[in-house]
Amino acid sequence: MVEDQFHIEMESIEDFSIEKSADNSFWEEVSQEEVFNKVLAGLSEGKIKTFLGVVRNGSAFKLGDYFYRIKASA
Repeated sequence: MVEDQFHIEMESIEDFSIEKSADNSFWEEVSQEEVFNKVLAGLSEGKIKTFLGVVRNGSAFKLGDYFYRIKASA
């Protein structure tokens, strides 16, 4: 669970597999640890909230060189 500065829970993606892609055509799985400890580390609270909300709602979100999304069902 991720909380904001007021200890309000933000959108959760912890129960989902996350993928990343440089070009939106080839997706590779990325660990939750990498997402939270590397990708989101150092971002503003507002950017993290936006990332979690967009990804949780089924869209891809671009951060740096990659797009991130919840893994699509097979």
